[in-house]
Amino acid sequence: MQIINLTKRQFDKLKPIELSKGIFNNEADMYYFYGKKGWEKREYVLKKLHHDEGEVFGNKLYTINALIDKKDEINMEELVMPEALGVVSQEIVGSIMPYIPNINLSIILLSSDSKYPLEQKIAYLQEIGLILEKMRKVREYTSVKDFYLNDVHEGNFILNTKTNHINVVDLDSVKIGNNIPFASYYLGPFGLHTYSSKYQETGTDHFIGGFYKTNQNTDIYCYIMIILSFLYKYDVINMTADEFYDYLEYMSDLGISKEIIDIFATILINKDNINPYEYLEEIIPYYSKLNRKEFVRARSK
Repeated sequence: MQIINLTKRQFDKLKPIELSKGIFNNEADMYYFYGKKGWEKREYVLKKLHHDEGEVFGNKLYTINALIDKKDEINMEELVMPEALGVVSQEIVGSIMPYIPNINLSIILLSSDSKYPLEQKIAYLQEIGLILEKMRKVREYTSVKDFYLNDVHEGNFILNTKTNHINVVDLDSVKIGNNIPFASYYLGPFGLHTYSSKYQETGTDHFIGGFYKTNQNTDIYCYIMIILSFLYKYDVINMTADEFYDYLEYMSDLGISKEIIDIFATILINKDNINPYEYLEEIIPYYSKLNRKEFVRARSK
């Protein structure tokens, strides 16, 4: 286990990272940190957790340690993995990971900037699906079996401005090994998922863990919520089942293929969810009609 020690004086000199407007992190404070990897000087992030004791903190440390231990076996460059524990004045305060120059995906999806055309936004959404598919293969072909992103939402993905590809951040919220997965934005106590019995409640203290057991179905469900929220231009999380099926019928009326509509529909039926990333380009010609305003207008006629 790698540990990077800082004195209180060194820590006080670190520059805080200011998150973009609309991006929140209620669990930690972030700081720029310069260190060395071999002879190379690199820029890192120190993520200082707000909880520094108790069961929540212990669970976070277990998750961070598991990610560090399994990093080489997981071997996914898309995941911004912790590389060491951060220690200040002999107390563990959080984790240290590489700094990635970035723009948060949630900002890009809402942007009207011409440098992010619809086709590019769809490509970024497809990359999320590819990441989930790579993780499925990690579970299948390595010893890292119980490994899921868990808290799949727009704010936990960034565009790496050096590579122009999507990376995943805030990995201390993942499900790995025997940890207790943390709360997931799209899997709260209320929402569309509550209309299906395949999402099973954890029965744990929700201050410590999430409301629902994490698996491939929950990861893909949350991914589909990201896609539908982008298309609908409104958070679909609180749709009723009737509203959801009405929206899918509207998609069908527009001419969208049965294949992708059926994939979306699986999130509420007793069947394993299907990763839709290969079909997302089909939506592009219909995009302008898929927002909430157009949907309500069409249904009011």
